[in-house]
Amino acid sequence: MKYLFCTRCWSEISSTTAICPQCGDDVVARKRRDDYVDTLITALRNPDPAVAVRAAWLLGERRESKGVVGLCRLVRESTDALAVESGLDALAKIGDSRAAATIRWAASHVNSQVRASAARAIALTIFSREAT
Repeated sequence: MKYLFCTRCWSEISSTTAICPQCGDDVVARKRRDDYVDTLITALRNPDPAVAVRAAWLLGERRESKGVVGLCRLVRESTDALAVESGLDALAKIGDSRAAATIRWAASHVNSQVRASAARAIALTIFSREAT
C-alpha cells in the first residue's frame, strides 16, 4: 500500500484516504485544488523542521526535479542539520546537475553529519552519471 502525507497536518495517510483521520481535511478535494509537488516544495519552508524533512524525503522518493531549487534553498538556509541532510539525500536521489554547487558547498558545512551526507550525495550523483 502506498502512503502519502496529509498536506494540511502532515500526518501519514494511505493513498486511498479521502478524509485525514488526524485533522479531518478533505484530502481528495485538496489534491484536486493543489498540485501535490508544489505543496511539498512549499512545505520545505515550514518552520517545523520535521515537516521540511518529510517534504524533502517525498520529493527525493518521487525524483521530482521540480523541487531542486527549493531543496537547494533548504540545504543552504536551514539551521536544522537533519533537514539539511534530508535535502542533500533528496538532491542525490533526484540527480539534477543544478544541485551540484549546493552539494559541494555542503561538503564544507560546520556539521560533520551534513558533510558526510554531502559526500554520499557527491558519490551517488557521480555513480549515477557513470552508470548511464
